[in-house]
Amino acid sequence: MTRFHTSRIVWMAVLAVAAVLPVAAAAAAPAAAATTYTITDLGSLGGGVAHGLAINASGQVTGDSVLSTLVQVPCPPRYGVPQKCFKHPDDAFVWSNGTMTDLGTLGGLYSQGVAINGSGEVVGYSAGKDTGTGGEFLWNGRNMKPLSAPAEAYGINDSGQIAGQCRNSMFLQGYACVVSSNGAITALPESNPAIECLYINTIIPANIPAAVAINNNGQVLGNCFNSAGGLAVLWTNDTPAVLPTLGGVASSGTAISSNGQVVGTSETSTGAEDGFLWSNGTMTDLGSNFSPAAVNGSGVIVGGQFVYSNGTLQNLNNLIPAGSGYQIQSATGINDNGQIVANATASGNPYQQHALLLNPS
Repeated sequence: MTRFHTSRIVWMAVLAVAAVLPVAAAAAAPAAAATTYTITDLGSLGGGVAHGLAINASGQVTGDSVLSTLVQVPCPPRYGVPQKCFKHPDDAFVWSNGTMTDLGTLGGLYSQGVAINGSGEVVGYSAGKDTGTGGEFLWNGRNMKPLSAPAEAYGINDSGQIAGQCRNSMFLQGYACVVSSNGAITALPESNPAIECLYINTIIPANIPAAVAINNNGQVLGNCFNSAGGLAVLWTNDTPAVLPTLGGVASSGTAISSNGQVVGTSETSTGAEDGFLWSNGTMTDLGSNFSPAAVNGSGVIVGGQFVYSNGTLQNLNNLIPAGSGYQIQSATGINDNGQIVANATASGNPYQQHALLLNPS
């Protein structure tokens, strides 16, 4: 249902995570029987390019996809004969049971769905008609509506609660918040005076402080900061708990499962940045070659080209049918049925992105 995105930069290039695994990660547990996956290519909105970002319990996927149509846009200033310039729109979508639906935009040529709940409601970002306009949206299954709050939306649960960052422009404040389905805003409290979940400045960073994920129990994962850097914070019944690090001074949470397990990255005592799993008060170091993006209720974690399950980290490209023609670059979501949304290139065109649904076989 939720996944944290640190950037709205279009995914024209995806960096593959190194395939060399640390010895500690490989030896963390006896090798388990590998789950293999069948592949469903989600298609596109006509332009042949799609990017999947989140999946819900029933296997519906959201993200963005390029359209086949061309729209004339202003050309960059240049000397000589006036030119005509065109651009393919890139719209948010919902894929459900074989059909990809265009969610449209708030007037511009770009939108992106970042989280989807069990009812198929989507939150994300859309450009507006004019430069500098646009903002967060909620798709309610029928139409796209602009959100006045939060200013940045990262997650939505089945109750329609939205996790994100709210802002008070009068006082130049940005803070972690949850917005209910009726629009009521809850600023997430902080109990440690050394931890700040409210930022005051003329320019507010989009991703911190912010609530980045929320599960159906109302548990909220966020990122706040202290004098040394960012720290992952978990709110349960509005009570905050700063998660431990892997020995360093900073951490960043990315996702929370249905039963409250948290994944993210953390600085270690040596200054490295490793993936982590926090579960029932225990931090597990997942190694430096793994940046978790999502976790399900069984503790299965995905991120980059990898899936982590029962102490074993495996490359998803080794778990899909041989000769499929796909090269998975980034797994971005997983639901409690073990279905994974991932993005891949295909043989014949390494620059064309495909959104895939991986089903456990």
